[in-house]
Amino acid sequence: MLSARGARWAKVDYAHGVQNRYDAVKNPQGAVRFEGAENWLMHSELAEFIDGVSFDQSCCAYGEGYTGSSRLRKAMAHHLNTHFAPAQAIDAEEITFAAGVTNLNEACALVTCNPDAGEAIMLGRPVYGAFSLDLCMRTGVELEYVSVGDRDQFTPDCVAAFEAGYDAAIARGRNIRALIICNPHNPLGRCYPRETLIGLLQLCARKGIHLISDEIYALSTYGRNDREPEVFTSIRSIDFVGIIDPKQVHVLYGMSKDFGAAGTRLGCVVSQNREFTDAVRAICRFASPSQFSMHITASLLEDQDYIRSFLDKSRARLLQNRLAAESLLSEAGIAFHDAGNAGLFMWIDLSPFLPVAETNGDSWAAQRLIAERLEQAGVILQSGESYRAPEPGWCRLVFSLEEESLREGIRRLSRVISGVSAQ
Repeated sequence: MLSARGARWAKVDYAHGVQNRYDAVKNPQGAVRFEGAENWLMHSELAEFIDGVSFDQSCCAYGEGYTGSSRLRKAMAHHLNTHFAPAQAIDAEEITFAAGVTNLNEACALVTCNPDAGEAIMLGRPVYGAFSLDLCMRTGVELEYVSVGDRDQFTPDCVAAFEAGYDAAIARGRNIRALIICNPHNPLGRCYPRETLIGLLQLCARKGIHLISDEIYALSTYGRNDREPEVFTSIRSIDFVGIIDPKQVHVLYGMSKDFGAAGTRLGCVVSQNREFTDAVRAICRFASPSQFSMHITASLLEDQDYIRSFLDKSRARLLQNRLAAESLLSEAGIAFHDAGNAGLFMWIDLSPFLPVAETNGDSWAAQRLIAERLEQAGVILQSGESYRAPEPGWCRLVFSLEEESLREGIRRLSRVISGVSAQ
C-alpha cells in the first residue's frame, strides 16, 4: 500500500504522545527523562516574558516571510553580533529561519550533497545522535563518522584524524561534501579552541568542502571555580581572509537550548553564500515557523537587557545543577567525562555495570539490556551507541532538570546498576 520509502519511514522510531514525565507531587511514578536536551531551569522566566507579549491580528496571517520575518532576522542579527563577536558583522539577509534546527540540518544535507553521486557528510564521533535521522532519513545522504576521541576532538590533532577519514572515504568511492561540528559539543559539553577551528577551516579549504558549525549551545556555557573554564568561540569570530572562502562556512543556531524555548520551534542558518541561502529558503517554505513564534522571539531578542539577565540566571543554574549531578554520580560510583563547561548534559560511563555475562560477552548488547532495565525503572537515557561512541558503556545524561527530578533519576539509576553489580 505504501511506496518503498513510505514503508521504510514507517519503521522509524519517533517521539509522539504522552511522555508520562516524573513530577514529585503530581506524578511520582512517572519517568525521569534524561534524554531530551531542554533547559527546564528557565521555563518559568520564559513563560513570564511571553505572558507580557501582546499580539495583534497580523500574527493570524501568513505574514511576509515563510523563512523569517524581516523583524525577526534583524533581531537575530543584532543578537549574534552582540554575543558571537563575528569578525565581520552578520547581516539580516544572511539568516534563514525554519521550524527548528532539525529541519535546517536536513536542508543543509539537501543543498550540499547529491545522494546519487555517493556524496556524504563527515562528522567526528561521539556526536549528536539524531544527526543520523536529520541528515539522512529523507535525503539519502550518507554519513562518514571519524573516530577522533573524547579529548583529541578539541585539539588541533583532530585535523589529521579528519583528513585521514576524508582520504579513506575517497578511497572507498565516497565523496565528502561537508564537515559538521557541534560547538559547544554534544554530548561532551566542550568548546572548540580557536586554533582547532582554524585548523578545521584550513582542512575544508584544502578539500573544497563546506564547514557547518552547529552552535545551538553557544550561550549555555557556565564558569567553574575548580578549573579554567572553556570559552565559546564562534566560527564566525574568525577572520576567513587567507583561510577559506566565506561561502563554504555556515552556522546553525536556534531558540531551543540557550533560551529553553524548544516550543517556539525556531532555528536559523547563517550563511554568506547567497546561492546556499536561496536554496535553503526554497526548501524551508515546507517548514515555516508560525507568526506567533516569530513575534515572541523577535520581542525577546530585541530586549537585550532582559537577555543578559536571563542568560546570567541560566548559567548560574546550569552550574548549580552540573555540580549537583557530579556529586550524586560520584556518590553512586558512576564516572563521567570530567571536562568542559557547556551544554545541558554530561557524558557518563556505565561500562563497569554492563551485564556482559548475560549477553555472551557482547558489550553493545549488554548496553541495550541495561537501557531496557533503566527504562523499566523509569529512567530514560540516551545510549552512546546512538551517539556513535567508539566504545560501549557511555550515555548522555541531561542535568538541566528540576533538582528533585535530577536527584530522583540518579537514585533510580543507582539502584539499577547496583542490582547489576550484585549479580
